[in-house]
Amino acid sequence: MNSEAGGTAPAPEQLPSSSAVDETAAGAQSAQVARWCFVAATLIALADYLVGFVLRHATPNATVGAALVLGIGGIAAEFAAGWPNAAARRGSGFEDFLAGEGWCAFAVAVVFLAFYGATISPPTPYIEPVEQAYAFLHGRTWVDAPSYMEHIVWHGRSYLLHPPLAALVALPAVAVWGLATNQTAVSVVVGAISLGLVWRLLGQLGLATAARVWLTLFFGIGTTFWYEATLGSSWDFSLLVTVPFTLAALTEAFGEARPWMVGILAAIPVMARYDMLFALPSYAGLLWIRGRRLRDLLWIVPPVLAALAMLVAFNEARFGTPYDIARFLWYNQDRYRLQRPGGPIALAHLPFNLYTLFFMAPGYSDKFPYIHPEFLGQALLLTSPGFVLALRPSFLKAGPLLVALAAALCAGPIMLWYANGFAQLGTRYYIEIYPFLLTLVALGAPRRLDQLTKILVVVSIVLVTFFTWQVRWYGWGG
Repeated sequence: MNSEAGGTAPAPEQLPSSSAVDETAAGAQSAQVARWCFVAATLIALADYLVGFVLRHATPNATVGAALVLGIGGIAAEFAAGWPNAAARRGSGFEDFLAGEGWCAFAVAVVFLAFYGATISPPTPYIEPVEQAYAFLHGRTWVDAPSYMEHIVWHGRSYLLHPPLAALVALPAVAVWGLATNQTAVSVVVGAISLGLVWRLLGQLGLATAARVWLTLFFGIGTTFWYEATLGSSWDFSLLVTVPFTLAALTEAFGEARPWMVGILAAIPVMARYDMLFALPSYAGLLWIRGRRLRDLLWIVPPVLAALAMLVAFNEARFGTPYDIARFLWYNQDRYRLQRPGGPIALAHLPFNLYTLFFMAPGYSDKFPYIHPEFLGQALLLTSPGFVLALRPSFLKAGPLLVALAAALCAGPIMLWYANGFAQLGTRYYIEIYPFLLTLVALGAPRRLDQLTKILVVVSIVLVTFFTWQVRWYGWGG
């Protein structure tokens, strides 16, 4: 049809642009990662079932069963779309969906659901978040806390020490199972979801598929996030729940950069850890360098105010004050404070926390396997030396500088706290800044990882695996 008739002449066939080719290749690689994640999840779950029946004469936990169902379902979806026959996939309605980032992130979450479920600890008795969620469901903030759970008594009622987010995350499970809820299993689910979000974040930061695989394995197995996700006790779970929201906030800040969405995702972790409030200026700065105007940045404020209002309401209901006094009251009854005078937050605690973070080493004894993790913890780089790569990006650039500032500001109150987080593998309190450290590692990494990065990732995985096995099998120390 000619132009005079209102049509347009057909354009000559053109070769796809290099960017289109790159996107197609990346989609194909992501689809391949997803397929093998589903296969790996299925194999891990089946192996765990086999070991459970043969050696333990017990049925594996429900998280492994869920991973098995999801793994088989993912494989079935891939076969329905024509895998492994690539020709059959052409024109399939599933093709774009199964090559998408969301599908691949889901597959990564499934394989870590299987892995974390297979390496899970026995259910923890320290279920303060479950207790708090149960109290919420019964219209109260006080709890019937057993003596071994950390709590304070105020006007004849027992109150837990943690802000409400961990309880809110556990609430759906508690609504079904009540106080019988397996908090460790809930923690495993949160951990698996976090790894799916790690995959999304690394893609948003522009890493190639192979680099994303390496750094996802680093975060999921080469850091103490693995240990925390599969332990799920009260303090660990309260830290863990900040991670998926921080990962999602960073993905949004480096992606679509919608201020209102960043505000929501950045405000939620504040309801678990008050020091996460100090990351907000960095989020605003990241949005600013992404081209958002000052009036757009104001959309961060309403979600933050809403989160703070919820915290004020929670504290008013408990103590009749707008601020949280639980941990200060706990300090006065904590036997450990006798060794750490000066108040719960003081500059005098900085040297010991610096020692914990940078220098605390595992112990040695003549008992096999000779090198033993200590009850007080181990330095960050002695469990996950891969985090040293967070120093690689140029801090003369605004992006890395803002992310590093967020990590430093959020860690600041931790450095002044009277206790270092014991009992712990590694440095438990710093789990909340792991997403920022991972972002720095990714910002400084070449698109295709170099040998040094791979070596440090492997060493981190070996160390965390060794220490996790030791704590689970032998306990602390020698």
